[in-house]
Amino acid sequence: MAEHIPDPRPTPRHRMEYGIFRLLEGIVGRLPWTTVQALGKAAGMAFYLVDARHRRIVRENLRHSDLGLSDPQIRDLSRTCFRHFGTLFVGLLRLRRATPEELDRWIRVEGLEHFDAVQARGAGFIQLTGHYGNWEAIALAQSRRGRSLAVIGRGMDNPLLEPVSHAFRTRFGNRVIFKDGAVRGAVKAAKAGMGIGFLLDQDGLGMGIFVRFMGQWASTFPTAGMLAARYRLPVLPVFSWPNEDGTLTVRFEPAFDCPDTGELERDTWVATQLMTACIEAQIRRDPRWWFWMHRRFKTRPGEPGSPDLPPADWVESIQTLRT
Repeated sequence: MAEHIPDPRPTPRHRMEYGIFRLLEGIVGRLPWTTVQALGKAAGMAFYLVDARHRRIVRENLRHSDLGLSDPQIRDLSRTCFRHFGTLFVGLLRLRRATPEELDRWIRVEGLEHFDAVQARGAGFIQLTGHYGNWEAIALAQSRRGRSLAVIGRGMDNPLLEPVSHAFRTRFGNRVIFKDGAVRGAVKAAKAGMGIGFLLDQDGLGMGIFVRFMGQWASTFPTAGMLAARYRLPVLPVFSWPNEDGTLTVRFEPAFDCPDTGELERDTWVATQLMTACIEAQIRRDPRWWFWMHRRFKTRPGEPGSPDLPPADWVESIQTLRT
C-alpha cells in the first residue's frame, strides 16, 4: 500500500494554520516549563467550558466504563482530563525547542534495562503504549538516551506542518512509518532488530477486532497483534505520566511474549487482547491521564459493518492465561 502523502499544494487554510502554529511556538517555545504548564491548564479549562461535545464524550466514557465512579467523581475527573490535555498540547510547543539538557531535567526515564534486554534478543519487538500521559515525550526521551525505534504514524494533512511534525519525531534518531504502509514498514524494521511503536487504544471501526476494554467490547486495530503473532515478536509496555513537581515520568515495564499456537487468527486476537489489557491496567492505576475525549467505543457489536465478536473459547483462553 502507498504511504499517506499530503497534497503538496497548501491551501489558504493550511497557510493560516501554519502561521498560527509558528506564532504560538515562537511565544511558548521561550517560556519556562512551569509557565507553560500553567498556560496549558488554563487552556484546558477554557476548552472544558466551551467544548460541550467533548465534555459529553468524556463523561459518557467514564460513566460507561466499569471504574464505578460517582457523578461527582466523574465531573472532577472530566475537569482533570481537560487540564491535562491542555498541558500536553501546549507543552509540545515547548518540547519542540527544548535543549537536550532541558529534556533530561523535565523527563525522567525508568526501566531502560527492560528496553535493552528485549532489544538484545535481536529479532525486533512491539513497543506498546496508549494515549496516556505524554506519549510524544516517550519516543523523544528514549531516543535522546540512545534507544530509538520506528513509530507508526499518519502523515499530517497540512503539507506545511508535516515537515515540522516529522522533524520533531525523528530528532534523536527515531523513524516514522506511515500508517498506510505500516505492515510492510514494521516488518522491515523488525527484521533490522528495531522496536516498532504502537498506540493501541483507538477505535478500529469495521477494520478492527473486538476485545474487552474497561468492561466493554472495543474495536481495536489488529496490526500489532498480527505482527506479534506471525513473527513471534515480544511486547515491551511503556507508559508516561506527569508528576506533582512538573516533571514527566516515562517507565518501561518488563517485556512479555504472546502465546503461539500456530493458529494465526486466534493468536492475533489473543495478542491484541493481552496488549489491550496491559493498557487497561495502567488506566486503572490512575485514570486521570488517559485520553477520555476519544470515542473509544464508537463501534458497537451487532451494528452494520462492525466486526464479529470472538469465539467463546478464545475469550475463555484469556481467562486461563490471567490465572
